[in-house]
Amino acid sequence: MNPTTTFVTLLRREFWEHRALWAAPLGVALLIVVLTLLSGGLAGSPVQIQVNGREADFILRMSGPDQQKFFGVVVAGLMVPQLLVSMIVLFTYLLDSLYGERKDRSILFWKSLPVSDAMTVASKATMALLVVPLLVYVVSVVVSLLIFVVLNFKFGGTPFAPLVAWHTGDWLVLQGVLLLNVLVAALWYSPVVAALLVVSAAARRATVLWAVLPPLGLALLERSMLGTRHVADFLGYRLTGFFDAMGVGFGREPGADVEAQARHVAMLYDRINAAPLLANVDLWLGVAAAVALLAVAVRLRRWRDDT
Repeated sequence: MNPTTTFVTLLRREFWEHRALWAAPLGVALLIVVLTLLSGGLAGSPVQIQVNGREADFILRMSGPDQQKFFGVVVAGLMVPQLLVSMIVLFTYLLDSLYGERKDRSILFWKSLPVSDAMTVASKATMALLVVPLLVYVVSVVVSLLIFVVLNFKFGGTPFAPLVAWHTGDWLVLQGVLLLNVLVAALWYSPVVAALLVVSAAARRATVLWAVLPPLGLALLERSMLGTRHVADFLGYRLTGFFDAMGVGFGREPGADVEAQARHVAMLYDRINAAPLLANVDLWLGVAAAVALLAVAVRLRRWRDDT
């Protein structure tokens, strides 16, 4: 069988056996659209808006570059809920992907086929790092179009119209940036994915505990014995560093004035692009670690079949 055809079949296998991989992002997308339709009443119903002085001032100033930046932040933000849910699904998927086939003995069937352990492990890593994130990206493209159609239908002709104005050129550029972000995220999180695959290949049971307790215990041990938190900082950096680089989580103080709100939106917009992470040596060290860990996962699958 052609290696490319075999690899595609292995990817399709993952979707067959783990339907949450595609059902979760689609479900979140549907929920976002439904909530948008129901917000302020059913689609087409009149929307009553009350705006105080500060909010009115902020809306009136949303024109030109500020309006475009706000548009970009909203479009990018629509992708975040789907990503977060997909990350939770991928965590459970990766821990079950190699462990589950040993548990139900399906590994005997798959090893009887002319498919190498390396290709099997690579298909699971590719599913987590590229296929599912790209699916989330495609779904977010459709969601952003639907959301702004609904919002323009609801708020056109109201004081909120500038906030839902559509910018085709900015949308197209932003989609290119978000696609690049998906690829950068795949590189950044590759060691995390590879480490979870190692746990899945090695653990006899309770894969979640094996994935969580050793690093947590090591961090607590370091804290109690040395009073430092290098392990915790490293884990936090590797898990949230990608989102931190894009400014996700930077909030404004309650009651901030209009200028502060505008600066906050501009800061978020300027940091949407994760391309600067490509110049971060930690990203490439993580990729090297991921290659080594994937080799370990391949070797474990070859010899650790519990049969």
